[in-house]
Amino acid sequence: MLVYRVFAHDPEAGPGASGHPDHVYSPAQGFSRLDNPASYTTWYFGQTPEVAIGESFGDLAVWSEDMFETPWLRAGRRVLGVFDIPDDTPLLDLDDARSLLDRSLRPTQVVTRVRAVSQAWALSMFQEQRHGRRCWDGVRWWSYQRPHWTVLGLWHEPTSPPRYRFVEAQRLSREHPAVVSARASLQKAWH
Repeated sequence: MLVYRVFAHDPEAGPGASGHPDHVYSPAQGFSRLDNPASYTTWYFGQTPEVAIGESFGDLAVWSEDMFETPWLRAGRRVLGVFDIPDDTPLLDLDDARSLLDRSLRPTQVVTRVRAVSQAWALSMFQEQRHGRRCWDGVRWWSYQRPHWTVLGLWHEPTSPPRYRFVEAQRLSREHPAVVSARASLQKAWH
């Protein structure tokens, strides 16, 4: 299954370095919805390119080419990363009422921006086991920006290989189809 995320890309960056497709900025782990850095690293993806763009830039009042710039990376720029995850990756679907009911969760607890709440249920789901093995490699839920958009969070433990494979980086601009689509959906002005 192809999934998408926006990241700061430097074509000269080596594995693990800032700007490389496998880099996650560690100091930021702990501030997002599913984060529990003492137990795992979280990789966030959109199910479509439009979702990745909307989730990355949706809180900006006005969009411009500047939002793609990465002044901290000499040769860098934000790109749309295309990644492949196995189709059989066990993802808990939080858009399924049974999944919420089984965990005594309300939809408002899923989309809350109170991180202590969302991180608590994320850790609980990460720890769910069946036959001595973790049940889930991540979760999928609806976007805060647009409920019809699907967002995925994959959990990665430092001792295991990643569940994703980098496919390509697409240069972002005002004309990129995913930017055009997300901008229209979110009704963002361009400066």
